[in-house]
Amino acid sequence: VAEAKAKVSIEELRKAAAAFSAEFGAPQSLADCIGAAEALPWGLALAAEFKRASPSKGDINADLVADEQALEYSKVGASVLSVLTEPKWFKGSLDDLRSVRRRTQSWAQEVGKRRPACLRKDFLVDEYQVLEAVAYGADTALLMVSILSRSKLRALIACCREHGMEPLVEVVTMKELEVALDAGARVIGVNNRNLHTFELDKGRTAEVAAELRNRFKVAFGPNEATKLLALSGLSTAEDVTHCREIGCSGILVGEALMRAADPGAAILAMMGPSDGDEALPVSPGDVLVKVCGVVREEDASCAIGAGANLIGVIFAKSKRQASVEQAKTVADAVRRFGERSASISSPPMDRNGEDAVKALAARCSALRKACRRTPMVVGVFMDQPLDELAEKATASGVDAVQLHGGEDVSFLKELRQRLPGTWVIKVVHLPPREEAGPGPSEVELAELKRRLTSYGELCDALLLDTAVKGAHSGGTGAAFDWKVAQRAQEDWGVPIIVAGGLTDANVAELVSAVRPFGVDVASGVEDSPGVKNAGKTSGYVRGAKRARISS
Repeated sequence: VAEAKAKVSIEELRKAAAAFSAEFGAPQSLADCIGAAEALPWGLALAAEFKRASPSKGDINADLVADEQALEYSKVGASVLSVLTEPKWFKGSLDDLRSVRRRTQSWAQEVGKRRPACLRKDFLVDEYQVLEAVAYGADTALLMVSILSRSKLRALIACCREHGMEPLVEVVTMKELEVALDAGARVIGVNNRNLHTFELDKGRTAEVAAELRNRFKVAFGPNEATKLLALSGLSTAEDVTHCREIGCSGILVGEALMRAADPGAAILAMMGPSDGDEALPVSPGDVLVKVCGVVREEDASCAIGAGANLIGVIFAKSKRQASVEQAKTVADAVRRFGERSASISSPPMDRNGEDAVKALAARCSALRKACRRTPMVVGVFMDQPLDELAEKATASGVDAVQLHGGEDVSFLKELRQRLPGTWVIKVVHLPPREEAGPGPSEVELAELKRRLTSYGELCDALLLDTAVKGAHSGGTGAAFDWKVAQRAQEDWGVPIIVAGGLTDANVAELVSAVRPFGVDVASGVEDSPGVKNAGKTSGYVRGAKRARISS
Protein backbone atom coordinates (compact mmCIF):
# COMPACT_ATOMS: atom_id res chain seq x y z
CA VAL A 1 0.00 0.00 0.00
CA ALA A 2 2.81 2.38 0.88
CA GLU A 3 4.43 1.69 -2.51
CA ALA A 4 1.16 2.39 -4.32
CA LYS A 5 0.66 5.64 -2.40
CA ALA A 6 4.16 6.73 -3.35
CA LYS A 7 3.34 6.25 -7.03
CA VAL A 8 -0.17 7.72 -7.05
CA SER A 9 -1.27 10.20 -4.40
CA ILE A 10 -4.67 9.96 -2.74
CA GLU A 11 -5.73 13.15 -4.53
CA GLU A 12 -4.79 11.70 -7.93
CA LEU A 13 -6.60 8.50 -7.09
CA ARG A 14 -9.77 10.38 -6.13
CA LYS A 15 -9.68 12.14 -9.49
CA ALA A 16 -9.20 8.82 -11.30
CA ALA A 17 -12.12 7.28 -9.40
CA ALA A 18 -14.36 10.25 -10.22
CA ALA A 19 -13.33 10.11 -13.87
CA PHE A 20 -14.04 6.38 -14.15
CA SER A 21 -17.45 6.76 -12.53
CA ALA A 22 -18.28 9.70 -14.80
CA GLU A 23 -17.48 7.65 -17.91
CA PHE A 24 -18.75 4.21 -16.92
CA GLY A 25 -21.21 4.89 -14.12
CA ALA A 26 -21.11 4.59 -10.35
CA PRO A 27 -20.77 1.23 -8.60
CA GLN A 28 -23.94 -0.86 -8.43
CA SER A 29 -25.21 -2.40 -5.20
CA LEU A 30 -23.92 -5.91 -4.57
CA ALA A 31 -26.97 -6.68 -2.42
CA ASP A 32 -29.31 -5.56 -5.22
CA CYS A 33 -27.37 -7.60 -7.77
CA ILE A 34 -27.66 -10.71 -5.60
CA GLY A 35 -31.33 -10.03 -4.92
CA ALA A 36 -32.05 -9.84 -8.65
CA ALA A 37 -30.29 -13.18 -9.16
CA GLU A 38 -32.33 -14.82 -6.40
CA ALA A 39 -35.48 -14.09 -8.41
CA LEU A 40 -34.13 -15.92 -11.49
CA PRO A 41 -34.43 -19.69 -12.18
CA TRP A 42 -31.09 -20.57 -10.54
CA GLY A 43 -32.40 -19.12 -7.28
CA LEU A 44 -29.01 -17.72 -6.23
CA ALA A 45 -26.18 -15.60 -7.57
CA LEU A 46 -23.07 -17.05 -9.17
CA ALA A 47 -19.88 -15.15 -8.44
CA ALA A 48 -17.49 -16.47 -11.09
CA GLU A 49 -13.86 -15.84 -10.31
CA PHE A 50 -10.79 -15.04 -12.36
CA LYS A 51 -7.52 -16.12 -10.73
CA ARG A 52 -4.44 -17.36 -12.54
CA ALA A 53 -2.93 -19.02 -9.48
CA SER A 54 -3.49 -19.59 -5.77
CA PRO A 55 -1.32 -20.21 -2.68
CA SER A 56 -2.73 -23.73 -2.26
CA LYS A 57 -2.53 -24.89 -5.91
CA GLY A 58 0.14 -22.76 -7.56
CA ASP A 59 -0.52 -21.95 -11.22
CA ILE A 60 -4.06 -22.80 -12.29
CA ASN A 61 -4.27 -21.33 -15.78
CA ALA A 62 -1.69 -18.60 -16.01
CA ASP A 63 -2.23 -17.77 -19.70
CA LEU A 64 -5.91 -16.85 -19.60
CA VAL A 65 -6.96 -13.28 -20.38
CA ALA A 66 -9.15 -11.72 -17.71
CA ASP A 67 -11.74 -9.90 -19.82
CA GLU A 68 -12.15 -12.81 -22.25
CA GLN A 69 -12.77 -15.28 -19.43
CA ALA A 70 -15.13 -12.86 -17.67
CA LEU A 71 -17.13 -12.44 -20.85
CA GLU A 72 -17.59 -16.23 -21.05
CA TYR A 73 -18.86 -16.18 -17.46
CA SER A 74 -21.23 -13.31 -18.17
CA LYS A 75 -22.80 -14.82 -21.27
CA VAL A 76 -24.16 -17.79 -19.33
CA GLY A 77 -25.48 -15.88 -16.34
CA ALA A 78 -22.80 -14.97 -13.78
CA SER A 79 -24.14 -12.19 -11.56
CA VAL A 80 -20.82 -11.26 -10.00
CA LEU A 81 -17.31 -11.31 -11.48
CA SER A 82 -14.63 -11.80 -8.83
CA VAL A 83 -11.22 -10.59 -9.99
CA LEU A 84 -8.05 -11.30 -8.03
CA THR A 85 -5.84 -8.23 -8.13
CA GLU A 86 -3.08 -9.54 -5.82
CA PRO A 87 0.09 -10.07 -7.92
CA LYS A 88 2.33 -12.40 -5.91
CA TRP A 89 0.17 -15.39 -4.96
CA PHE A 90 -2.69 -15.00 -7.44
CA LYS A 91 -0.87 -13.34 -10.38
CA GLY A 92 -3.56 -10.71 -10.70
CA SER A 93 -3.59 -6.96 -11.26
CA LEU A 94 -5.83 -3.91 -11.08
CA ASP A 95 -5.61 -3.77 -14.87
CA ASP A 96 -7.40 -7.15 -14.93
CA LEU A 97 -10.23 -5.60 -12.92
CA ARG A 98 -10.54 -2.58 -15.18
CA SER A 99 -10.53 -4.67 -18.37
CA VAL A 100 -13.23 -6.96 -16.96
CA ARG A 101 -15.47 -4.04 -16.05
CA ARG A 102 -15.09 -2.35 -19.42
CA ARG A 103 -15.53 -5.49 -21.52
CA THR A 104 -18.55 -6.86 -19.68
CA GLN A 105 -20.26 -3.47 -19.40
CA SER A 106 -19.91 -2.98 -23.14
CA TRP A 107 -21.32 -6.47 -23.77
CA ALA A 108 -24.25 -5.89 -21.40
CA GLN A 109 -25.15 -2.65 -23.15
CA GLU A 110 -25.03 -4.36 -26.54
CA VAL A 111 -27.37 -7.18 -25.51
CA GLY A 112 -29.59 -5.10 -23.24
CA LYS A 113 -28.87 -6.97 -19.99
CA ARG A 114 -27.87 -5.96 -16.50
CA ARG A 115 -24.11 -6.12 -16.23
CA PRO A 116 -22.52 -8.35 -13.60
CA ALA A 117 -21.12 -6.67 -10.51
CA CYS A 118 -17.31 -6.56 -10.37
CA LEU A 119 -15.65 -7.64 -7.12
CA ARG A 120 -12.11 -6.66 -6.23
CA LYS A 121 -10.60 -9.59 -4.36
CA ASP A 122 -7.37 -8.79 -2.57
CA PHE A 123 -5.94 -8.32 0.91
CA LEU A 124 -7.57 -4.96 1.66
CA VAL A 125 -6.28 -3.27 4.81
CA ASP A 126 -6.43 0.44 3.95
CA GLU A 127 -9.01 2.96 2.69
CA TYR A 128 -6.63 3.75 -0.17
CA GLN A 129 -7.27 0.27 -1.60
CA VAL A 130 -11.03 0.89 -1.54
CA LEU A 131 -10.53 4.00 -3.60
CA GLU A 132 -8.27 2.04 -5.95
CA ALA A 133 -11.10 -0.45 -6.42
CA VAL A 134 -13.48 2.34 -7.46
CA ALA A 135 -10.90 3.85 -9.80
CA TYR A 136 -10.46 0.55 -11.59
CA GLY A 137 -14.15 -0.28 -11.95
CA ALA A 138 -15.12 -2.36 -8.92
CA ASP A 139 -18.68 -2.41 -7.62
CA THR A 140 -17.66 -4.15 -4.41
CA ALA A 141 -14.59 -5.33 -2.53
CA LEU A 142 -13.68 -8.25 -0.31
CA LEU A 143 -13.00 -7.51 3.36
CA MET A 144 -11.43 -10.37 5.29
CA VAL A 145 -12.27 -10.37 8.99
CA SER A 146 -9.25 -12.59 9.66
CA ILE A 147 -6.74 -9.86 8.76
CA LEU A 148 -8.55 -6.80 10.17
CA SER A 149 -9.08 -5.40 13.64
CA ARG A 150 -12.66 -4.65 14.68
CA SER A 151 -12.12 -0.93 14.30
CA LYS A 152 -10.47 -1.26 10.88
CA LEU A 153 -13.27 -3.53 9.64
CA ARG A 154 -15.87 -0.94 10.64
CA ALA A 155 -13.82 1.82 9.02
CA LEU A 156 -13.44 -0.08 5.73
CA ILE A 157 -17.14 -0.99 5.60
CA ALA A 158 -17.97 2.69 6.11
CA CYS A 159 -15.43 3.69 3.45
CA CYS A 160 -16.92 1.26 0.94
CA ARG A 161 -20.42 2.57 1.53
CA GLU A 162 -19.21 6.16 1.31
CA HIS A 163 -18.08 5.32 -2.24
CA GLY A 164 -21.32 3.55 -3.16
CA MET A 165 -20.07 -0.01 -2.60
CA GLU A 166 -21.53 -2.73 -0.37
CA PRO A 167 -18.57 -4.93 0.60
CA LEU A 168 -18.46 -8.72 0.73
CA VAL A 169 -17.29 -9.53 4.26
CA GLU A 170 -15.50 -12.87 4.53
CA VAL A 171 -15.62 -15.03 7.66
CA VAL A 172 -14.09 -18.40 8.49
CA THR A 173 -14.97 -18.98 12.13
CA MET A 174 -17.99 -18.35 14.37
CA LYS A 175 -16.02 -15.67 16.18
CA GLU A 176 -15.38 -13.89 12.91
CA LEU A 177 -19.10 -14.12 12.11
CA GLU A 178 -19.86 -12.34 15.37
CA VAL A 179 -17.31 -9.62 14.55
CA ALA A 180 -18.77 -9.17 11.04
CA LEU A 181 -22.31 -8.81 12.34
CA ASP A 182 -21.18 -6.38 15.04
CA ALA A 183 -19.50 -4.27 12.34
CA GLY A 184 -22.74 -4.12 10.36
CA ALA A 185 -21.92 -6.52 7.50
CA ARG A 186 -24.88 -7.15 5.17
CA VAL A 187 -23.30 -9.48 2.60
CA ILE A 188 -21.36 -12.25 4.35
CA GLY A 189 -19.22 -14.83 2.58
CA VAL A 190 -18.09 -18.02 4.29
CA ASN A 191 -14.65 -19.21 3.23
CA ASN A 192 -14.70 -23.00 3.34
CA ARG A 193 -10.90 -23.06 3.33
CA ASN A 194 -8.71 -22.73 6.40
CA LEU A 195 -6.42 -19.84 5.46
CA HIS A 196 -3.55 -21.18 7.55
CA THR A 197 -3.56 -24.87 6.58
CA PHE A 198 -5.43 -24.49 3.23
CA GLU A 199 -7.62 -27.44 4.26
CA LEU A 200 -11.10 -27.45 2.78
CA ASP A 201 -14.31 -28.01 4.77
CA LYS A 202 -17.43 -27.72 2.63
CA GLY A 203 -19.62 -28.12 5.72
CA ARG A 204 -18.48 -24.80 7.19
CA THR A 205 -21.05 -22.71 5.30
CA ALA A 206 -23.89 -24.86 6.66
CA GLU A 207 -22.54 -24.45 10.19
CA VAL A 208 -22.37 -20.65 9.81
CA ALA A 209 -25.87 -20.59 8.31
CA ALA A 210 -27.22 -22.47 11.32
CA GLU A 211 -25.40 -20.16 13.72
CA LEU A 212 -26.68 -17.10 11.89
CA ARG A 213 -30.24 -18.37 12.05
CA ASN A 214 -30.36 -19.97 15.50
CA ARG A 215 -27.92 -18.06 17.68
CA PHE A 216 -27.93 -14.59 16.17
CA LYS A 217 -31.56 -14.70 14.98
CA VAL A 218 -30.60 -13.04 11.70
CA ALA A 219 -32.89 -13.64 8.73
CA PHE A 220 -31.05 -14.06 5.43
CA GLY A 221 -31.88 -14.97 1.86
CA PRO A 222 -34.46 -13.70 -0.66
CA ASN A 223 -36.19 -10.46 0.34
CA GLU A 224 -33.94 -10.15 3.40
CA ALA A 225 -31.34 -7.46 4.07
CA THR A 226 -28.62 -9.99 4.91
CA LYS A 227 -27.15 -12.21 2.20
CA LEU A 228 -25.02 -15.32 2.79
CA LEU A 229 -22.57 -16.64 0.19
CA ALA A 230 -20.51 -19.85 0.12
CA LEU A 231 -16.90 -19.37 -0.96
CA SER A 232 -14.22 -21.92 -1.94
CA GLY A 233 -14.19 -25.54 -3.01
CA LEU A 234 -17.47 -25.61 -4.93
CA SER A 235 -17.50 -27.36 -8.28
CA THR A 236 -20.51 -29.63 -8.76
CA ALA A 237 -24.27 -29.43 -9.12
CA GLU A 238 -24.53 -31.28 -5.80
CA ASP A 239 -22.49 -28.52 -4.12
CA VAL A 240 -24.81 -25.85 -5.51
CA THR A 241 -27.95 -27.78 -4.54
CA HIS A 242 -26.67 -28.05 -0.97
CA CYS A 243 -26.05 -24.29 -0.88
CA ARG A 244 -29.61 -23.65 -2.01
CA GLU A 245 -30.93 -25.98 0.68
CA ILE A 246 -29.16 -24.13 3.50
CA GLY A 247 -30.38 -20.74 2.30
CA CYS A 248 -27.36 -19.27 0.53
CA SER A 249 -28.01 -16.28 -1.68
CA GLY A 250 -24.95 -16.95 -3.77
CA ILE A 251 -21.83 -19.01 -4.37
CA LEU A 252 -18.33 -18.14 -5.50
CA VAL A 253 -16.57 -20.52 -7.87
CA GLY A 254 -13.02 -20.02 -9.07
CA GLU A 255 -10.65 -22.92 -9.67
CA ALA A 256 -13.24 -25.23 -11.25
CA LEU A 257 -14.07 -22.58 -13.87
CA MET A 258 -10.47 -21.54 -14.46
CA ARG A 259 -9.53 -25.15 -15.22
CA ALA A 260 -12.63 -25.89 -17.31
CA ALA A 261 -12.08 -26.37 -21.03
CA ASP A 262 -15.47 -24.73 -21.61
CA PRO A 263 -16.30 -22.47 -18.64
CA GLY A 264 -19.77 -21.71 -19.98
CA ALA A 265 -20.67 -25.39 -20.17
CA ALA A 266 -19.18 -25.94 -16.71
CA ILE A 267 -21.37 -23.19 -15.26
CA LEU A 268 -24.53 -24.56 -16.85
CA ALA A 269 -23.74 -28.08 -15.60
CA MET A 270 -23.04 -26.77 -12.10
CA MET A 271 -26.02 -24.47 -11.76
CA GLY A 272 -28.56 -26.94 -13.20
CA PRO A 273 -30.17 -29.97 -11.52
CA SER A 274 -27.83 -32.35 -9.71
CA ASP A 275 -29.44 -35.44 -11.21
CA GLY A 276 -29.49 -36.79 -14.76
CA ASP A 277 -25.70 -37.06 -15.20
CA GLU A 278 -25.84 -39.86 -17.76
CA ALA A 279 -22.63 -41.50 -18.97
CA LEU A 280 -23.73 -41.23 -22.59
CA PRO A 281 -23.88 -39.22 -24.73
CA VAL A 282 -20.74 -37.36 -23.73
CA SER A 283 -21.08 -33.58 -23.51
CA PRO A 284 -18.32 -31.17 -24.58
CA GLY A 285 -15.62 -30.95 -21.94
CA ASP A 286 -16.94 -34.00 -20.06
CA VAL A 287 -14.73 -36.69 -21.58
CA LEU A 288 -12.80 -38.64 -18.94
CA VAL A 289 -9.06 -38.09 -19.48
CA LYS A 290 -6.42 -40.56 -18.28
CA VAL A 291 -2.64 -40.22 -18.47
CA CYS A 292 -0.93 -43.57 -17.92
CA GLY A 293 2.58 -44.83 -17.31
CA VAL A 294 3.33 -42.09 -14.77
CA VAL A 295 6.30 -42.70 -12.47
CA ARG A 296 7.28 -39.14 -11.59
CA GLU A 297 5.43 -36.77 -9.29
CA GLU A 298 6.05 -33.81 -11.59
CA ASP A 299 4.40 -35.61 -14.49
CA ALA A 300 1.33 -36.37 -12.39
CA SER A 301 1.15 -32.74 -11.27
CA CYS A 302 1.39 -31.52 -14.86
CA ALA A 303 -1.43 -33.82 -16.00
CA ILE A 304 -3.86 -33.05 -13.18
CA GLY A 305 -3.03 -29.37 -13.35
CA ALA A 306 -4.19 -29.41 -16.98
CA GLY A 307 -7.40 -31.21 -16.00
CA ALA A 308 -6.71 -34.95 -16.20
CA ASN A 309 -9.17 -37.11 -14.25
CA LEU A 310 -7.15 -40.31 -13.92
CA ILE A 311 -3.42 -40.94 -13.45
CA GLY A 312 -2.20 -44.45 -14.26
CA VAL A 313 0.75 -46.15 -12.55
CA ILE A 314 1.83 -49.44 -14.09
CA PHE A 315 2.67 -52.38 -11.82
CA ALA A 316 2.87 -54.88 -14.71
CA LYS A 317 6.14 -55.59 -16.49
CA SER A 318 6.68 -52.57 -18.68
CA LYS A 319 9.19 -49.93 -19.70
CA ARG A 320 7.06 -47.67 -17.50
CA GLN A 321 6.78 -50.03 -14.53
CA ALA A 322 6.50 -48.22 -11.19
CA SER A 323 7.64 -49.46 -7.81
CA VAL A 324 5.21 -49.34 -4.91
CA GLU A 325 7.21 -46.41 -3.52
CA GLN A 326 6.98 -44.48 -6.80
CA ALA A 327 3.26 -45.21 -7.07
CA LYS A 328 2.67 -44.04 -3.52
CA THR A 329 4.52 -40.79 -4.22
CA VAL A 330 2.29 -40.21 -7.26
CA ALA A 331 -0.85 -41.13 -5.30
CA ASP A 332 0.08 -38.78 -2.46
CA ALA A 333 0.58 -35.90 -4.92
CA VAL A 334 -2.79 -36.55 -6.54
CA ARG A 335 -4.48 -36.70 -3.14
CA ARG A 336 -2.94 -33.39 -2.10
CA PHE A 337 -4.17 -31.78 -5.29
CA GLY A 338 -7.68 -33.12 -4.70
CA GLU A 339 -7.57 -32.06 -1.05
CA ARG A 340 -8.25 -35.50 0.34
CA SER A 341 -6.35 -37.86 2.63
CA ALA A 342 -7.82 -41.23 1.68
CA SER A 343 -8.82 -43.27 -1.37
CA ILE A 344 -12.13 -42.57 -3.11
CA SER A 345 -14.32 -45.66 -2.74
CA SER A 346 -16.50 -47.08 -5.48
CA PRO A 347 -20.25 -47.54 -4.87
CA PRO A 348 -21.60 -51.00 -4.03
CA MET A 349 -22.16 -53.40 -6.93
CA ASP A 350 -25.96 -53.17 -6.92
CA ARG A 351 -27.72 -53.47 -10.27
CA ASN A 352 -31.15 -52.58 -8.82
CA GLY A 353 -32.84 -54.82 -11.38
CA GLU A 354 -31.11 -53.09 -14.32
CA ASP A 355 -29.57 -55.06 -17.16
CA ALA A 356 -25.78 -55.30 -17.29
CA VAL A 357 -25.25 -52.49 -19.80
CA LYS A 358 -27.44 -49.98 -17.95
CA ALA A 359 -25.79 -50.90 -14.66
CA LEU A 360 -22.35 -50.39 -16.23
CA ALA A 361 -23.41 -47.00 -17.61
CA ALA A 362 -24.57 -45.96 -14.14
CA ARG A 363 -21.22 -46.94 -12.62
CA CYS A 364 -19.36 -45.11 -15.40
CA SER A 365 -21.39 -42.04 -14.52
CA ALA A 366 -20.45 -42.49 -10.86
CA LEU A 367 -16.78 -42.79 -11.82
CA ARG A 368 -16.87 -39.59 -13.84
CA LYS A 369 -18.64 -37.75 -11.02
CA ALA A 370 -16.11 -39.02 -8.46
CA CYS A 371 -13.07 -37.78 -10.38
CA ARG A 372 -14.52 -34.63 -11.92
CA ARG A 373 -12.88 -32.36 -9.35
CA THR A 374 -10.73 -34.81 -7.40
CA PRO A 375 -8.51 -36.80 -9.79
CA MET A 376 -7.90 -40.46 -8.98
CA VAL A 377 -4.99 -42.89 -9.37
CA VAL A 378 -5.29 -46.17 -11.28
CA GLY A 379 -2.95 -49.10 -10.70
CA VAL A 380 -2.43 -51.10 -13.91
CA PHE A 381 -1.92 -54.87 -13.61
CA MET A 382 -1.64 -57.65 -16.18
CA ASP A 383 -2.22 -61.33 -15.37
CA GLN A 384 -0.72 -60.96 -11.90
CA PRO A 385 -1.78 -63.06 -8.89
CA LEU A 386 -4.63 -61.60 -6.86
CA ASP A 387 -2.51 -61.55 -3.70
CA GLU A 388 0.16 -59.47 -5.42
CA LEU A 389 -2.43 -57.14 -6.92
CA ALA A 390 -4.19 -56.57 -3.60
CA GLU A 391 -0.94 -56.03 -1.72
CA LYS A 392 0.43 -53.43 -4.17
CA ALA A 393 -2.89 -51.65 -4.64
CA THR A 394 -3.34 -51.31 -0.88
CA ALA A 395 0.25 -50.32 -0.12
CA SER A 396 0.39 -47.66 -2.83
CA GLY A 397 -3.00 -46.13 -2.06
CA VAL A 398 -4.41 -46.24 -5.61
CA ASP A 399 -8.13 -45.63 -6.01
CA ALA A 400 -8.70 -48.03 -8.91
CA VAL A 401 -7.18 -51.06 -10.59
CA GLN A 402 -7.02 -51.65 -14.32
CA LEU A 403 -6.76 -55.22 -15.59
CA HIS A 404 -4.78 -55.21 -18.79
CA GLY A 405 -4.37 -58.90 -19.52
CA GLY A 406 -6.48 -62.00 -19.95
CA GLU A 407 -8.19 -61.86 -16.55
CA ASP A 408 -11.57 -63.59 -16.76
CA VAL A 409 -14.92 -63.08 -15.05
CA SER A 410 -14.04 -65.41 -12.18
CA PHE A 411 -10.94 -63.34 -11.44
CA LEU A 412 -13.07 -60.18 -11.45
CA LYS A 413 -15.47 -61.74 -8.94
CA GLU A 414 -12.60 -62.64 -6.61
CA LEU A 415 -11.14 -59.16 -6.98
CA ARG A 416 -14.46 -57.56 -6.08
CA GLN A 417 -14.64 -59.65 -2.93
CA ARG A 418 -11.03 -58.92 -1.99
CA LEU A 419 -11.11 -55.16 -2.65
CA PRO A 420 -14.81 -54.19 -2.45
CA GLY A 421 -14.28 -50.42 -2.39
CA THR A 422 -11.83 -50.28 -5.28
CA TRP A 423 -12.89 -49.09 -8.73
CA VAL A 424 -12.21 -51.66 -11.47
CA ILE A 425 -11.46 -50.99 -15.14
CA LYS A 426 -11.12 -53.91 -17.57
CA VAL A 427 -9.23 -53.67 -20.83
CA VAL A 428 -10.39 -55.46 -23.98
CA HIS A 429 -7.91 -55.62 -26.85
CA LEU A 430 -8.57 -55.13 -30.55
CA PRO A 431 -6.33 -55.60 -33.61
CA PRO A 432 -4.57 -52.56 -35.10
CA ARG A 433 -6.49 -50.47 -37.60
CA GLU A 434 -6.00 -51.37 -41.25
CA GLU A 435 -6.43 -48.26 -43.37
CA ALA A 436 -7.71 -50.14 -46.43
CA GLY A 437 -9.23 -53.09 -44.59
CA PRO A 438 -12.94 -53.88 -44.28
CA GLY A 439 -12.95 -53.59 -40.49
CA PRO A 440 -14.31 -56.20 -38.09
CA SER A 441 -17.05 -58.55 -39.30
CA GLU A 442 -20.49 -58.70 -37.71
CA VAL A 443 -19.51 -62.01 -36.11
CA GLU A 444 -16.45 -60.38 -34.55
CA LEU A 445 -18.52 -57.45 -33.36
CA ALA A 446 -21.09 -59.78 -31.81
CA GLU A 447 -18.32 -61.56 -29.90
CA LEU A 448 -16.92 -58.21 -28.75
CA LYS A 449 -20.34 -57.16 -27.51
CA ARG A 450 -20.64 -60.41 -25.56
CA ARG A 451 -17.26 -59.89 -23.92
CA LEU A 452 -17.96 -56.28 -23.06
CA THR A 453 -21.30 -57.19 -21.53
CA SER A 454 -19.87 -60.03 -19.44
CA TYR A 455 -17.03 -57.86 -18.11
CA GLY A 456 -19.38 -54.92 -17.66
CA GLU A 457 -21.41 -56.81 -15.08
CA LEU A 458 -18.44 -56.57 -12.69
CA CYS A 459 -16.57 -53.42 -13.74
CA ASP A 460 -16.86 -49.67 -13.29
CA ALA A 461 -15.52 -48.92 -16.78
CA LEU A 462 -14.27 -50.66 -19.90
CA LEU A 463 -11.27 -49.68 -22.00
CA LEU A 464 -10.49 -50.66 -25.59
CA ASP A 465 -6.82 -50.81 -26.54
CA THR A 466 -4.78 -52.05 -29.49
CA ALA A 467 -3.30 -55.53 -29.08
CA VAL A 468 0.37 -56.34 -29.50
CA LYS A 469 0.86 -58.58 -32.52
CA GLY A 470 0.76 -62.21 -31.41
CA ALA A 471 -0.39 -61.33 -27.86
CA HIS A 472 -3.40 -59.89 -26.04
CA SER A 473 -1.83 -56.92 -24.29
CA GLY A 474 -1.74 -53.29 -25.34
CA GLY A 475 0.95 -50.65 -25.04
CA THR A 476 1.65 -50.61 -28.77
CA GLY A 477 1.23 -46.92 -29.45
CA ALA A 478 -0.93 -47.96 -32.41
CA ALA A 479 -4.61 -47.22 -32.94
CA PHE A 480 -7.49 -49.62 -33.51
CA ASP A 481 -10.53 -48.78 -35.63
CA TRP A 482 -12.24 -45.98 -33.68
CA LYS A 483 -15.54 -46.83 -35.36
CA VAL A 484 -15.69 -49.92 -33.13
CA ALA A 485 -15.81 -47.69 -30.05
CA GLN A 486 -18.46 -45.57 -31.71
CA ARG A 487 -20.52 -48.68 -32.48
CA ALA A 488 -20.22 -49.90 -28.89
CA GLN A 489 -21.49 -46.61 -27.51
CA GLU A 490 -24.15 -45.66 -30.03
CA ASP A 491 -25.63 -49.09 -30.81
CA TRP A 492 -24.93 -51.07 -27.64
CA GLY A 493 -24.97 -48.30 -25.03
CA VAL A 494 -21.59 -49.35 -23.61
CA PRO A 495 -19.39 -46.41 -22.48
CA ILE A 496 -15.84 -46.83 -23.80
CA ILE A 497 -12.45 -45.44 -22.80
CA VAL A 498 -10.24 -45.39 -25.91
CA ALA A 499 -6.50 -46.09 -25.74
CA GLY A 500 -3.86 -46.84 -28.35
CA GLY A 501 -2.12 -44.42 -30.70
CA LEU A 502 -3.41 -41.26 -29.05
CA THR A 503 -1.30 -38.10 -28.93
CA ASP A 504 -1.78 -34.42 -28.29
CA ALA A 505 -2.11 -34.04 -32.07
CA ASN A 506 -5.01 -36.44 -32.69
CA VAL A 507 -7.02 -36.68 -29.45
CA ALA A 508 -9.30 -33.77 -30.36
CA GLU A 509 -10.13 -35.48 -33.66
CA LEU A 510 -11.13 -38.67 -31.80
CA VAL A 511 -13.25 -36.85 -29.22
CA SER A 512 -14.98 -34.73 -31.85
CA ALA A 513 -15.80 -37.65 -34.13
CA VAL A 514 -16.46 -40.53 -31.71
CA ARG A 515 -17.44 -38.83 -28.43
CA PRO A 516 -15.84 -41.58 -26.31
CA PHE A 517 -16.61 -41.80 -22.61
CA GLY A 518 -12.87 -41.46 -21.99
CA VAL A 519 -9.40 -41.36 -23.52
CA ASP A 520 -6.09 -42.83 -22.31
CA VAL A 521 -2.50 -42.06 -23.32
CA ALA A 522 0.98 -43.20 -22.29
CA SER A 523 3.70 -43.19 -24.95
CA GLY A 524 1.97 -40.54 -27.04
CA VAL A 525 3.04 -37.74 -24.68
CA GLU A 526 6.51 -38.98 -23.72
CA ASP A 527 10.07 -37.93 -24.41
CA SER A 528 11.20 -41.42 -23.32
CA PRO A 529 9.49 -44.30 -21.47
CA GLY A 530 8.20 -42.98 -18.14
CA VAL A 531 9.29 -39.39 -18.84
CA LYS A 532 6.35 -37.25 -19.93
CA ASN A 533 6.71 -34.13 -22.05
CA ALA A 534 4.94 -31.34 -20.16
CA GLY A 535 3.81 -29.50 -23.28
CA LYS A 536 2.47 -32.63 -24.95
CA THR A 537 0.75 -33.80 -21.75
CA SER A 538 -1.01 -30.46 -21.23
CA GLY A 539 -1.87 -30.29 -24.93
CA TYR A 540 -3.36 -33.79 -24.86
CA VAL A 541 -5.51 -33.12 -21.79
CA ARG A 542 -6.74 -29.74 -22.96
CA GLY A 543 -7.22 -30.98 -26.51
CA ALA A 544 -9.54 -33.71 -25.23
CA LYS A 545 -11.43 -31.37 -22.93
CA ARG A 546 -11.81 -28.56 -25.45
CA ALA A 547 -12.72 -30.66 -28.48
CA ARG A 548 -15.95 -29.65 -30.16
CA ILE A 549 -18.43 -32.48 -30.46
CA SER A 550 -19.66 -33.32 -33.95
CA SER A 551 -23.42 -33.42 -34.39
